[in-house]
Amino acid sequence: MVANERGQLLLIGGVAVAIVVFSTILFAHSLAVTDGITTTGSADTIERIADREASVERDLGRLAAQSRGDDFDGFEVRYENALRNYTETHNQVVASSGGPYLNATLNESESLGTEVNQTSSEKFKRPNGTGSRTDWDIARNVQRVAVFKVTVDNINGKGNKLNITVNSARSGSVDWHLNITGDPSGDRKNATANGNLVCDGEGELQINLVEGTCKIGGGTETSFTSFPETVDSPYTVSIDHGSHANGTYVFAADGNFTAPDSYSDYDTSPYPVVPAVDVTYDTPSASYNRTVLVEVDDG
Repeated sequence: MVANERGQLLLIGGVAVAIVVFSTILFAHSLAVTDGITTTGSADTIERIADREASVERDLGRLAAQSRGDDFDGFEVRYENALRNYTETHNQVVASSGGPYLNATLNESESLGTEVNQTSSEKFKRPNGTGSRTDWDIARNVQRVAVFKVTVDNINGKGNKLNITVNSARSGSVDWHLNITGDPSGDRKNATANGNLVCDGEGELQINLVEGTCKIGGGTETSFTSFPETVDSPYTVSIDHGSHANGTYVFAADGNFTAPDSYSDYDTSPYPVVPAVDVTYDTPSASYNRTVLVEVDDG
């Protein structure tokens, strides 16, 4: 009787150790929002499954980058379709090898990120909130920026200049700045980043501050060093002298959009800068589900 009870305790203890090892491996691979595990497998089996999981999550990051591409709109739908196709292909491949079956779906409510924009061409101005309407912080404590695109149709008067600045919390000073100015008629424009001319010409100016590209009218697209390449996060992104130019912008980032008091609730909307994905794995010896934050792999 004693030997039998001792054997049961050893069995229970072995399963408990396997679950602990399994949990440790999972959290070493990525950041989980939620986690649920049911397993009776050995530690070796669990480790092999966890290795497979790490590979899958790298694939999820690459899929997110491909789905985002150059088109800001519709990312969520494209990523959901990509996850569905990836799941089907993955399960077809592992069906004959006995690997873990997978299901992966986008969880928008757990994703990190916010979007704010000005979609009609007019003077750049803070949507709502308190303080100056022409000088304001777009967001503070920004960790990652997915999209920051600006178009300028017109410079409103001689000597006027639209300024966009990035201030790192670590330095406490302006670490990167973009100035857009032009001739008195407003048709000819030029942009400088940290004092270096990045584009000059006549027509609508289109600039991507994340990718570091600039184009005016039908001219050639030029490139420059963007602020995510040089400024340590977290940082504050601001617009100054917004009334000096007419145009549009779209900004999506993982940051604080409430501290600046620049917006009402309807001025911002969720955008999955860091997508959260619900992932479920099933094998004969282990089953678990988790919600993970996916690092978008642009490499």
